[in-house]
Amino acid sequence: MVYGTQKLPRRRVTLAKYKEVTTTGPIEWAKIFESTRDMVGYEGSYEDCNGAYTVNQILDKSEFEKLKAAGTQKKPNQKRLMEGELMLKFERKHLVVTKDGREISQAGGAPKVTDADGQPWDADINGNIGNGSMAAVTNLITTFQGSDGKTYSRTSLVSIKILEFVPIPEREDEIEAA
Repeated sequence: MVYGTQKLPRRRVTLAKYKEVTTTGPIEWAKIFESTRDMVGYEGSYEDCNGAYTVNQILDKSEFEKLKAAGTQKKPNQKRLMEGELMLKFERKHLVVTKDGREISQAGGAPKVTDADGQPWDADINGNIGNGSMAAVTNLITTFQGSDGKTYSRTSLVSIKILEFVPIPEREDEIEAA
């Protein structure tokens, strides 16, 4: 476009790249159902999106390398890394909206949770998922160029397949009340 005699530079538009990556390892603090999602987050970070579904996964180096090769910019929890563990927190917001306020329904909501046979997980029947359960966690890694010209990536939780189930232990006060 020309304004007067000055020509404005054209911005090169690059499309986002999408890659699904599945990692296998034990999970912790699975808040992956509508009834268990984190409604607040760190310093209220999930309040605007009506909560988020989160899970921590402990990975070995080869599983973490799969994520890095796909372009993730997620970093392991530093405290756990100092203890010799690669632990990452994956999340999926309940409500995702664009800058102009339009909801992107396919980008939000609960992740798909299944058992080892691929059947939908029902927390009321199968139970809530406890720490140490072995799972295959699938994330969508979106790599894109920001308006500043730098490359960024977003890692979003898509699905969780429970390979080895560990139930949440009953608390003593719940046992006495029964």
